[in-house]
Amino acid sequence: MVSPGSDDVSSVLMRGSGLMASLRSSQDPEDLKQGMSEQAMRETGSGTSMLRTVVLVISACLIYGIMQGIHDNYGIMMKSLVPHTGVSYQEISFIIGVGAILYGLVQPCFGLLALRKSNSFVILIGIAMILTGLIATPMCRQFPTMLLFFGIILPSGTGALSFGIVMSAITPMIGEKKAAAVSGIVQASAGVGDALMSPALQFLISWHGIAFSIGSFAMLMAATLPVIFWIGAKGREMPAQERESASAEKERLSDIIRDAFRNRTYRLIFIGFSTCGFNMSIIESHLFSQFVSWGISQNAASMVMMIYGIMTMLGAMATGFLCMRFPMKNVLGTVYGLRVLISLSMLLIPGSLPFALIATGCLGAQATRRCLPQPGLSRASSGRGRWPFTMG
Repeated sequence: MVSPGSDDVSSVLMRGSGLMASLRSSQDPEDLKQGMSEQAMRETGSGTSMLRTVVLVISACLIYGIMQGIHDNYGIMMKSLVPHTGVSYQEISFIIGVGAILYGLVQPCFGLLALRKSNSFVILIGIAMILTGLIATPMCRQFPTMLLFFGIILPSGTGALSFGIVMSAITPMIGEKKAAAVSGIVQASAGVGDALMSPALQFLISWHGIAFSIGSFAMLMAATLPVIFWIGAKGREMPAQERESASAEKERLSDIIRDAFRNRTYRLIFIGFSTCGFNMSIIESHLFSQFVSWGISQNAASMVMMIYGIMTMLGAMATGFLCMRFPMKNVLGTVYGLRVLISLSMLLIPGSLPFALIATGCLGAQATRRCLPQPGLSRASSGRGRWPFTMG
């Protein structure tokens, strides 16, 4: 027996289900299309205009290039800091060695901070530390203060502006596909920084002394602050980036480290990069002094270091091209092997200006710290969200 009003109820339910079906059929394609569009924008950065992409790339190149120009010219600074500060050559060499260790140690720490806060926040901290170290160093007259400002604060600041953090700051705005090409350009900017800042530093030292030259570099670094604030403001406009940062906050440090070292590729890269850092610290700190000990004038030695910067830029681009044609591990192994041969030649062949030009050019061309295999392999093995920490 059918109760009164049951036909009305069933008809209402049928009409409601028909209405919901029509809504799904009319809205689902649009929702799907919108979701696919948002995913495509995150991967390709198609929501970012070409002009803004160019400005972002130039900004990243300025930040990273100026930082590397400062970090790679400690050797030129050291020759003038010895008579200016009264601290001995051996003591400043030790200070630079401490700074080289800290430069590597602080990078994962700043990478973790970038996961918790933001990449722009970490870059601002790094610039503040670089400015403090540059301004205070010429005022130091004793070993402890030199160690604090030139050996701890300044190198730690340069570590905060590492390649992984700089690239992670702009990648959400330009897209994953563009970032793969842009990374080679940003790494090449380190060579431009070396090529321009090495002779400029020597010229400024000869003209007005070490205090004026280091102060000029501090002003150059401070000029990037508006760029950082602009990148930070644009980054806050990216909802995808905010969601990615929020999910990263839930990850524990122990989980990130455990997952990274479970990957065989990352373990091998970790070992290789450790030896690479030791080698590069010797080049940056003592190569200039080695050339001077060969009887090469300081002005000529600074020009040789300019060649190092130019070849670093060309080597980064050439390595990027090779990584597109050959496996990254093969490219990296070849580059490391060439470095061994160059080091042996410097031990066996008498020093001269022509040999310095050839050897330095070869060293710059395979300066793998700025080439694509290591960052590319590290990124592939750990993921983009964790990359600033694992790369550091």
